Amino acid sequence: MTYPPAIYGNFAIDDLVFPDGSTQWAVPGGSAAYAALGASLWTDSPAIVAPIGEDYPANSLGSRIDLSRCRHLPLTMRNWGLYEEDGRRHFISRSSSRNWREFSPTPADVRSGYQERAHIAPLPFEVTTQLVRELRLVGTKSISLDLDDHDLLGNNSLDRMIELLSSIDFFMPSQQDVLMLLAETDPLESLRKLRTLVPEITFIAIKCGAQGSIAHLVGTEEAIRIPALSVEVLDPTGAGDAFCGGVLGGLTRQSDPREALLCGAVSASFCIEGPGFSGFATASEETVNSRLAELRQHTTIQKL
Repeated sequence: MTYPPAIYGNFAIDDLVFPDGSTQWAVPGGSAAYAALGASLWTDSPAIVAPIGEDYPANSLGSRIDLSRCRHLPLTMRNWGLYEEDGRRHFISRSSSRNWREFSPTPADVRSGYQERAHIAPLPFEVTTQLVRELRLVGTKSISLDLDDHDLLGNNSLDRMIELLSSIDFFMPSQQDVLMLLAETDPLESLRKLRTLVPEITFIAIKCGAQGSIAHLVGTEEAIRIPALSVEVLDPTGAGDAFCGGVLGGLTRQSDPREALLCGAVSASFCIEGPGFSGFATASEETVNSRLAELRQHTTIQKL
């Protein structure tokens, strides 16, 4: 029996400001929502495990996402999302939802159901470590992780980060995260340094925005470069989360890490084609498979 994957993260309503001065207000989002939609292209009914506000428009997620493990809160976390010309982004909680932990899953939420595979989207460092520990206790076989860049700017030492990373299976940071963690701008060199720090992790994939992603599978001597698909970018919000969810969904489908990385890139491509979740609505089986085939042809390998 194959169990649907579980996504641990947040729901949010975002007010977005883009480099050209355009804005989008009150956009339903959140790391958990984007990651689950990315996973849903490859597997049935991925579950979100996150508190959900009574004011969150859950119907905007459609019928492909399992929300039965979501605790209900009176309101949703509200964020400013600020984008810069070079692709960097900054999400800042509004004053009414400044305490991030209140909107995050807890170890008790882990015990609300079973999952063979789980992804932990960016969360406060202590919350993440507690979730990883609890997921292992309940028998979760594989855990993927995306870091929170606020923690990388805070008081968490590199040693604490390495200890956390050594307890998971798949690490998928953004290039912005890696820059804060290692002060390294070149993705290939970043990958080499990360592999030295956590040699046992199954794979590391660095998300590089419009430049695609670069990854390394344990036990191999090559880095895998996956380009970003050439689509019109209307809203980049959630693309990194959709990539992570797509990887998790791909792994659930056939347990092939290389193929799963391609699934992640395809999920991200649909995410950026429309504001909020609207890009995913165009993801028919035909277009999904077409993009997957295109990526297989353009993926390259180089010496790590």
